[in-house]
Amino acid sequence: MGAVELLRLLSEMSATGRNLVGNERRADDHYATPAWATRAILPKLRLRGSVLDPCAGEGAILRVLADLGHKICGIELDADRATKAGALCRDALGPEAWPVCGAIITNPPYCLAQEFIERALRETRLECDVAMLLRLNFLGSQKRAAFHRAHPCDVGVLSRRPSFTGSGTDATEYCWMVWGSGRGGRWSILEIE
Repeated sequence: MGAVELLRLLSEMSATGRNLVGNERRADDHYATPAWATRAILPKLRLRGSVLDPCAGEGAILRVLADLGHKICGIELDADRATKAGALCRDALGPEAWPVCGAIITNPPYCLAQEFIERALRETRLECDVAMLLRLNFLGSQKRAAFHRAHPCDVGVLSRRPSFTGSGTDATEYCWMVWGSGRGGRWSILEIE
């Protein structure tokens, strides 16, 4: 089953089984990252060279980085969103290599988060920081326990819940998980503007 089919299959329910936006979840699990949430993690990252967002959406994370003077590149599955983001239009989990970059920052579809993390770690070989915006409960899964032991990350907790829809928040806590050289085992509450 491809990424698109899996996203569509899982697109009807949130992690708690409640609808997020009216009666439907957004296509391809696309939820734009609020600018404040992106800015909150940036002081904790080592940003060298260009920064890649392999789940670029319409470019919310990329715009924050560009506004701060960083070189950016993105990958996006949806052609319309890729155009808006100025990103490559393709499946980031497909066979093509990702552009070489100095850091990866993304908000992956939650149902494919593990695949995106593993791919990012393979692509970078931990030579740069990999930051993923995830639900805090991503750490609490028995299924992922062995992965977390083998690939420890730093955790930056967002002290307020982001609104990904512009119409309120869900009932979930979020954090940035960061992998890279010398990372693992540290956590902090991120400064929020």
